[in-house]
Amino acid sequence: MLRELEQGPTDEVGFPVALRDLDRKLAEAAHRDMRTLLAAVLSHIGRRRTAGAHGYRVRQLLTCFGWIPVRYAYIRKTGAGALLTALGAVARSTTAARDRVVRCAAWCGSFAEGRNLLHRLTGMEISSGKLRAMALAYGEDCLQAQTAAAPDVRVYPAHAPREGETPTTPTLFCMLDGTGVPCTPADTAGRPGKDGEAATRQIRVMLFGEYRWLDAKGRPVPIRQSFSYAVSGEEIGEVATLVRKLGIARGWGYGKGLRMQCVADGEEALEKALRDAFPNAIFTNDFMHACGHLHACCESLGLSAEAAGREYRFLRGLLFRCGAVAVIKRLESCYPQPLAASAAADKELDYLRKRRHNMAYGRLRKAGLFIASGHVEAAARVLVVRRCKQAVMHWRHLNAIRISAVLARLRSAA
Repeated sequence: MLRELEQGPTDEVGFPVALRDLDRKLAEAAHRDMRTLLAAVLSHIGRRRTAGAHGYRVRQLLTCFGWIPVRYAYIRKTGAGALLTALGAVARSTTAARDRVVRCAAWCGSFAEGRNLLHRLTGMEISSGKLRAMALAYGEDCLQAQTAAAPDVRVYPAHAPREGETPTTPTLFCMLDGTGVPCTPADTAGRPGKDGEAATRQIRVMLFGEYRWLDAKGRPVPIRQSFSYAVSGEEIGEVATLVRKLGIARGWGYGKGLRMQCVADGEEALEKALRDAFPNAIFTNDFMHACGHLHACCESLGLSAEAAGREYRFLRGLLFRCGAVAVIKRLESCYPQPLAASAAADKELDYLRKRRHNMAYGRLRKAGLFIASGHVEAAARVLVVRRCKQAVMHWRHLNAIRISAVLARLRSAA
């Protein structure tokens, strides 16, 4: 390679033109050499006689450097080998190779894109079908791990408070949201939707985290290493069971001195699931969803655009400072006739009436608690929307859940 550099053409300054490709060629050569070396090392180890072995077999194994031939002692009836078991090989791949395959499959926009990126960055050649099968199998493992809900009580490094930060009661919070994924007719047939038959299926996203400090404005500062995520496509009753198991795994109910807060967007099914899971938790409806319904209510009162906007801004401040009870009282006392005349305005106000006890935002802020569910809405975009809701995509429901479960595992800072 050095000889090629010396004898090859040069640019106007005198440097070899081949320099611009030198690191790529060296990387490719290193990968070739490492494949040869790794195949020799593993085959040497695999020659060891093991109990019950009947002979030797050569199998292609996917590693971080690509496919290599490995010779190992095997058991005739099962076809298994002690070497592959020791390597933790799954689907003819090492653990590290599987990790790279799964990450590319999950983070890229499609399985084909993941295959191309994997080859470009690591030199590993694998078909889209193989990459897809490995990613979905790992996703099923992630779902099983969620269901098992192993203890996950975390220890964090000492926190150096920034200017204006103040300590608060250690809090474990849970946020829950859902989003629809476009699915094939096999999974949507017979399911009712807004305008006839449904075209999507729900995936619920669960988020847990902790905080012990408030910023200079009195808002919670979540511990970065505390976030953990989970997904589910089951009915809401099963989601409640799962979220409770995960909350217990995170330390809820074990006398750890953690208060519990649950935040959701106001969907009744989500609220019921969280209340069933954590009956003694502090429950909060998302402030931004409340503002959306308040804005719709003001626009439906029959006021001019300027007057409706002025009233909404005042009521939004009142909602933030005091809560829904004060907002409802003002609207009912100042606009009784417009509310009686407009079914739309009364319907939007009903959203606040039914959830007013979860919207005492002034008291919640004073207690150093969340008033918005932005963290889980961002999680839904990252775990589900970005990967599963691209143009013309139609998933089998279980496969979308599996891929989302992979992303949840990768995002969880265990």
